[in-house]
Amino acid sequence: MLTKLGLIDHFPLRISGADLETSKPHPEIFLEAAKMAQTTPEQCLVIEDSENGVKAAKAAGMKCIGYQNPNSGNQDLSAADWIIDHFDQFDWNILEN
Repeated sequence: MLTKLGLIDHFPLRISGADLETSKPHPEIFLEAAKMAQTTPEQCLVIEDSENGVKAAKAAGMKCIGYQNPNSGNQDLSAADWIIDHFDQFDWNILEN
């Protein structure tokens, strides 16, 4: 999808569930992503549109925005730190605190 959208060069670090032993809600994908980025889970922010994705992000010790994607069905995102249905709703200054 990144290639199709012409964005591949903007994402030098990429990981896929196909590369891993376990899938969400196991936190492996997010922990591996933090390791690849040479940062700690506490410094990461995940944007997820699925219940299992939110659970995985929180299990990894990361902050999580639950995005109510109309194309993802009725997902329970209640474990997320913030829940939005449009990115204009999020106050990015919150992250500084």
